This record gives sequence, structure tokens and C-alpha cells, in this order.
Amino acid sequence: MIAGLDPSGVRTGRVHGRYFRENFAQGGLELVQMIPELVTNADAAIAASGREHGRIRLSFGLPDPAFLATWREQTRRLRVPALRSWEYELRCSDDGVGIDAAVIDQRLGALGVTPDHTSQRGLFGRGLRDVWLAQGAGRIEGVRAGRAVESWFFPARGDDPFAFVHVRDEPADAADLRDLGIERSGTRVTVPLIAKRLPTPGRLRALVAQLVQLRPVLEDPARELWLELPGEPPQLVTNPAPEPDPQRPVLLDDELDLGEGLSARIVVRRAAAPIALTSQRSTRRGGLLIRSGRAAHEVTLAGHEARPGARHLFGDVWCAAIEDLQRSALDAPRPQVLVKVDRSGLNEHHPVVARLYDAIEQALRPIIDGEERRAGAHVVAATRAVATRDQVGLRALNDALKSAFDTPGSRGLLRGDQASDRAAAESDEAATAPPADDKPASVEAIEPQPPQDAVVPSALRFKQSPLRLHPGEQRGASLLIDPQRIPPGTPLEITRDRGLAWKPAGELVVPGPQRAGWSRLSGVVRARVSCEPGSRLAVTVTAADHEATLEVVIVRHRASGWVREIARKDEDAEVEAEFDPETGVVTVYEGRREFRALERAARRAGLSKRRVREYLPYRMLEVEVAANTVYAWAAREVIARRAGELSTDGPAYAEAVRFEAQALRYRAHDKLMQAFLEPEVFDGGVQIRATDDPTHSGQRSLLEQ
Repeated sequence: MIAGLDPSGVRTGRVHGRYFRENFAQGGLELVQMIPELVTNADAAIAASGREHGRIRLSFGLPDPAFLATWREQTRRLRVPALRSWEYELRCSDDGVGIDAAVIDQRLGALGVTPDHTSQRGLFGRGLRDVWLAQGAGRIEGVRAGRAVESWFFPARGDDPFAFVHVRDEPADAADLRDLGIERSGTRVTVPLIAKRLPTPGRLRALVAQLVQLRPVLEDPARELWLELPGEPPQLVTNPAPEPDPQRPVLLDDELDLGEGLSARIVVRRAAAPIALTSQRSTRRGGLLIRSGRAAHEVTLAGHEARPGARHLFGDVWCAAIEDLQRSALDAPRPQVLVKVDRSGLNEHHPVVARLYDAIEQALRPIIDGEERRAGAHVVAATRAVATRDQVGLRALNDALKSAFDTPGSRGLLRGDQASDRAAAESDEAATAPPADDKPASVEAIEPQPPQDAVVPSALRFKQSPLRLHPGEQRGASLLIDPQRIPPGTPLEITRDRGLAWKPAGELVVPGPQRAGWSRLSGVVRARVSCEPGSRLAVTVTAADHEATLEVVIVRHRASGWVREIARKDEDAEVEAEFDPETGVVTVYEGRREFRALERAARRAGLSKRRVREYLPYRMLEVEVAANTVYAWAAREVIARRAGELSTDGPAYAEAVRFEAQALRYRAHDKLMQAFLEPEVFDGGVQIRATDDPTHSGQRSLLEQ
């Protein structure tokens, strides 16, 4: 037997700092992980201050050149492996409790520090260091109790994971408060971004507004989150919650028994319209949001993700035990945490989380089954003649959408001639007019007006966008480049969403111009089989200062075109029709009063109930309703792609969508009606016959008065 061990013989193992940096980098390389850490820490700082109202400011911008030069000089002098320079940086400011040197030493000077208070994500806890270490640099500034502090964080030289230094620690003055935008106390955290380009403003706004972990902050009336983007004024970020169904807003409000004395509350709501799927679970709008305290962890449907009956469902699950079990696990010798280390959601291997998922799945199953039965109920089958004519009309409708979405060849990208200073009639008369010397002296010369500026086309754009792909499908996609503004040989940079790939042939440089004057780079875009149907992915190509985006919509159905089917429901609804772009189905609600009136007229005309939809006025109303719904959807898509984002000016955006829908109808509706209706309608084969019913007291024809 061993009598005892000599304590002096115990040796300490060494871990290289690269190990820490590589592991921390897994949790802070993407904006979807950086932004929640910054905002939730700011929210916790405001809560710790005891104030009733707090303001958080999130800004993307260029770094200060003077600071960047000082940073580069000092980090080289310290000989630390810090990031030397960056193009953009992310800053998060708040008017919370603030920080001083002692707080930084306590909260940020050690690893594994748990939050001071419950029901919060943490007050500058371990997650903030994850972000800084992943990016290779970081800075924090703050004012607390009349003192201003500024500290720098960077990777350490040796086997330690990180190092920090207090650059400034002195009494605060009015300039410090004004620089941070606060009145008494607050903090500003700066994170350098290693990306060479920022996402488009529209995508940044959508990202911040839809992040799952920020929803408790956005829903709190005592919090304001402002977003500042380069070249734009600050905008207040609001939660884009789905509009609830006015008839059935809440489907379930109950308690879930998780066993061992644990429980959770579940509230399932129904949206008025189907909720579109996103490419990332961190920004998903549909599904149940799992919460604990002020924290939001993930959105899930617990095994019902791909079911069509779940497209309208959203809601919340409150489980207070998650935070308590997480804190107790961190103090255990062999911790099994409930929340993943990278904050991407819950640990599905934890037994409590597994029981929570099972309870949610059992609670949702009857609701989703009922939604699917209800969706299939009251569906009216059309006759063979109407169904055959529908296929002809849908082909014409898809052709109209293709001309609206696609670029009409290279000629459509070229700049036209200068505008004439005369009207068309004046130009014709001027061509046959006598010379100027023969004109009477009383005729004054017409002063030529300066030509209006022609719209300059984009120097870099995809020939067709958006594309519709099935999971695992691939298609060709061509990139058109103006060689006069982007010289041949300019390198191209490609960024793409996860699950999408675009691989052009040859080198990633601008090729020489073709016969039409444009350079063309062809490639194959492919959607992985793991892509969720309904998600919208993008491929972004940049060259010099120009950018082009290819939008790809992942679809489930196997039909070609945007519109696949016209479904008819014998139900009354406030809307005439609905269009689901994922399935390509236009649902027309033919239980409305106008359809009922025409149905009675068709029955009086001698048509059977099954052949009511062959009655010409009924058929025309059906086609008008379905076409107008698709026109409105296409107008929103065209405006969104043209502007790059949805405008914040409500009246102007609504007017733009209305005008675009009317323009699309003007270009395509005559051909569409000829495709949907029988040829006899346009050959004069329709005749009006007076009724012999003496009880009919309707308005007489205007021709008989």
C-alpha cells in the first residue's frame, strides 16, 4: 500500500495559448454569435443599474484611424499575437451600471466567472471574451462612479489564453459622457470585424431584428435598441412578430409536466399567414421560443419541423428550471450543461432537455394534425375541363413572372440613347419641315432642353435572380460584368450562405468582354440536400467596389414555375386568395359572398353544382382573384430586390408595390385571360339572354332604358 504522496512531487501541466484561442474562436466568428453576446450583456448592465428604462446602441462602422495607428504601434511593442488592422468594427453602447478598473479585473480578468445576478445572460461574462479572442482584439470603455476607464484585450504571447491592459483610468469629465452618449454611467464595447465587407444594410437590419436571443430585449418596453449603419441615420429595432390569426390567435395555453417536480408553460399561437423559413435557426421566426428568465435559447418545433401543418405556428415555452440547472451544473465536479457552450441552443443530450422536447412534441402533435386536416378540408375539386384550362393559364402566368424577374438578355443591361428634347409628334414634323431660313421670323427657335440622366445599370449583376432550387438540385447561373467599370483581370470574391454553392468555371477574375460588350462568367449554383424547403439563401459576389447578389429560394414541390396549382376552398375568408411561394399553390376562397351569388346564378342557368366553375362570370372572378394575388406577391419581390431591402417609408413602399403590381397586370393580363378562358370568349361566342323569371327585379339593362 502507498503510505502517502509528497505534495512537492505534483507537477502542473501546460496548455499552449493556441488551444484556448482555437476553442474560443468557435463561438465568435459569426455575427449571429457576436451580436447576442454584446446586446444581452448591455441589457444585463442596464438591469443591474436599477433604471426603469435603458437604451442600447449597436453600430457598424469604420475604425478611428488615430486609434488604429496607436493600437498597431503598442501591440507590436508588446509583441503579442493581436490583430493589427481591420476594415470595420462593431460597437455596442449602453447607459447601464458602467464599469471601472476593479470591475474589469473581477469580471473580465478571469475565466469561468458566472453572472452576478439570476435571470440574466451575464454581466460581461465569459461570452464577451469568446468574441474578443476569436477576433484577436477587443476594447471596452466605460464610466462608473465618476471614473472613466479604457482597457484593451488581446491574445497573450505564451501559454496564457489572453491578456489585457488598462490604457486609461482617471476621473471622468463631460467629454467622456458625451463621447459615450450617456448621462451618468455606461459602457461601450468594441469588436473588430475581420470581414473585408459588411453585409448589405437590409440584411443587417433583418439579422438584428430576427435574432432569437434578442427577442426578450426587443419585446421589453423598457428597452430601446438602436442600430447605426454606415451612411444611414440610427433606426429603432423592433420585433417583427408574426401577425396573429384574428379568428384563432391562441391554440394552446397549458403546463407541461417534465417529471421530477419540473414543469414548463407552453403557449402556441397561430399566425394569419404562413411563416417563411430562414436559412439559419438563429433567425427563425416560426416555432416555439424556449425561454428561461430573461434569456431566450432557441426556436424549435420538436420533431415537427418539416410538417406543412406547422407553417402557421409560433409561440413560447417558459422553463425556469433551465437557468437553475445550468448554474448548479457549473458548480458540479462533472458538469453536464443544458445550454450549449456556443450559445446556439440547448444541449439535446441532457435528460431534462430531452424530456422537454418530448413534452413539446406531444403537445404539438394534435394541433398540427388538426391544422393539416383543416387545410385539406373544404377543398373543391374542379372538373377536368377547368383543370386542363388551369394548366394552360398557369404556364402563361409563370411566363409573365419569368419576364418580370429575369433580366431580358444583355441588351436589357445596356444604357440607352440620350432622351430627345422633342416629343414624338414634334420630331416627325421637324423631319418634314422646311429649312430654318424659310421659317417666318415670328417663329421662335425652340431651346433644347438638357437630356435627363439615364439610369446607370449595375456594373455587376446576375442574369437571373431569384432562382428556385430543390434540395440537392443544381442549375446554371451567369454573372454579367461591365468591363468598362470593372477591368478584366479584377479578382472576384464569393461569399455564400451555408448550404449553397456557386462554382464558376476558370479563375475567379473578370474575363474579357464578349460580342455584346459585357463580360460573362458562367457557373453552377447548387443547393445541398440539407437545405430546408422555404428558406431563402444568397450568393454574393464582389469585385472592386461593386456587389451582386444571387437569391435562391429552396422549394419542395417538383413542378416548374412559381405557381403550380389553383386550389379552391368552399370557405368564407376576409382575403380573396392566398399564395404560398414555397408550395406554389394559390388558394381561392370561394365561400365568399360574391362567389355565392354567382353560384346561384349558375344554378339558375341550368348548370349542375359540379359544373358551377364553368360558368363564365364565376370563372372570370376566380381567375381575377388568383391573378391579382400573384401579381401582389411578385410586386413585393421585385421591389425588395430592386431596392435591396424593404423600405421603412410605409406609404412610399405601399405605393411602389401597388404600381408594380398594376404594371405587371398591364403587361400580362390580356394574354393571361386568353390562356385561362375559352377561345370562344374572345371570338364573340358569348351572348346575353334576357331572363323569363317574373320574380326577377334586378336592374334593367342600360340599353333598354
